[in-house]
Amino acid sequence: RLRKLQRESAEGRVRLERLLEEVSDLRAENEALRGARDALEASQARRGGEDKAAAWLARTERESLERRIAHLGSQLDEARLSNQRLHEAHLRLEAEVRERRAAVDDAQHALASEQAAAEARSADAVRELERLKLEMERRHAEAGRREEALLRARDEAAAAAAA
Repeated sequence: RLRKLQRESAEGRVRLERLLEEVSDLRAENEALRGARDALEASQARRGGEDKAAAWLARTERESLERRIAHLGSQLDEARLSNQRLHEAHLRLEAEVRERRAAVDDAQHALASEQAAAEARSADAVRELERLKLEMERRHAEAGRREEALLRARDEAAAAAAA
């Protein structure tokens, strides 16, 4: 989407430059025609009806060119507005991309932090498990010794009672 906007922006700029050149050419042509019209009007007094017709044609052509200039000027304005809108959209998209990159960076940092915390909790749990195993083995061994002592005491009591 960003590339499309950039491409449209570049196309708009090219179109804008082309229209500016065309307007400049038309203005130069208009000035030349104004000069021709002025010359024709000066000679009109001398030449009569034929010169009047030529002056009328020049004036009509000039008016046509002026309308064309106005039309090209409005196209130029539209192109500038379009280019401005594209530029603003491009800036918005760049800001959105920056925000999303920052969010991804934050999420990656949070994930790394959570992973480190999980690893620490896992190591603590493993240590606690080992401690509990040792405690259970100790208690089991102690229970075994007690059982043996009780069995010996029972056997001795039974032997003493039998004797």
